[in-house]
Amino acid sequence: MKKILLAMCLIISKNAFSFDGVIIVLEAPLLKAPNYKSVVLQTLRKGSRVYVPTEIGNLDTLPEFIQTYDRVGNMAYIPTKYIKIVTNELSESKMPISYPSSDPTDYRLEEPISQNYPFDDTTYIRASLAFSSGNSTKSPYDYNSVFTKQEFSSETGARLNVTRKISFDNYDRYYFGFFGVISTSNNTTLFQNNSQAVENRSLIRVGPVITYDVFKNTKYRLTLGTGFTYNYHKSSLKLSSSDGSNEERLFTGYSFSPMANTLLQLVEVIPATDIIGGVDLNLYLPHIQKASESASLPEVWGSNSPNQISTGFKPQVAFFLGVQVKY
Repeated sequence: MKKILLAMCLIISKNAFSFDGVIIVLEAPLLKAPNYKSVVLQTLRKGSRVYVPTEIGNLDTLPEFIQTYDRVGNMAYIPTKYIKIVTNELSESKMPISYPSSDPTDYRLEEPISQNYPFDDTTYIRASLAFSSGNSTKSPYDYNSVFTKQEFSSETGARLNVTRKISFDNYDRYYFGFFGVISTSNNTTLFQNNSQAVENRSLIRVGPVITYDVFKNTKYRLTLGTGFTYNYHKSSLKLSSSDGSNEERLFTGYSFSPMANTLLQLVEVIPATDIIGGVDLNLYLPHIQKASESASLPEVWGSNSPNQISTGFKPQVAFFLGVQVKY
């Protein structure tokens, strides 16, 4: 009985020489040690009161953590910035009655809450620009002459992809938009009569594309896509004969290309910017490029030189690397 009375006297005397601390954040932790990574013994809601030693309240410069007690009497520590010390003196006005900036413990959602909650209905746009390089489709002009050597360069260019998240997708995986490529390549042909032909090929491709993120986390996304493009072909052919005469002709045409691709996104490598890399698989359907005018030097091109370039089914593999922004 004497021990109980003594304990009660100690508690009363302790409270007589202490201040109160009022919680000014939504939910303040009582920590086992003066460290934010320490074990949380208890949490207190805004407006609750905690014990604060008198000597702490009298200090002009307060420590980062203040010693107090949890509900069962264990010693605990609370971050000083989460409380207002009530001293009933003029010094009390030095501490704010609410958290001075955005409450870091307030996890509540701002209202109004989306009807799709907890799914994300934010509409995003992805825009990427990449350097692309693929194999040449190797569709030279039919020169009706025996050649000794042909050289085909890789098809290089710029790749643009702009897509928007599909509205019904609550998991941020499906995107739909347009795909575009501008590329060039060069072919060189040497003939037995020492003539030479130089072909400069230009290609513009535009079409719809749909993509799906088959894997994603905070650092990476693996994406598959498919679509088709409508293509504009432009070929400039310059043929030089051994006697020094030459002529340049222009051929143009259109085609369709179904396509598929896969790409890896390295998310937020730079703030708001991803690094992307991947492979495009293209299939050029048969098409014809027609000359803008007939040859004016038939002795250079040959008497039966055609006025078109015919191309059959042509597959292509192109690799790309670039950057992507999401907004």
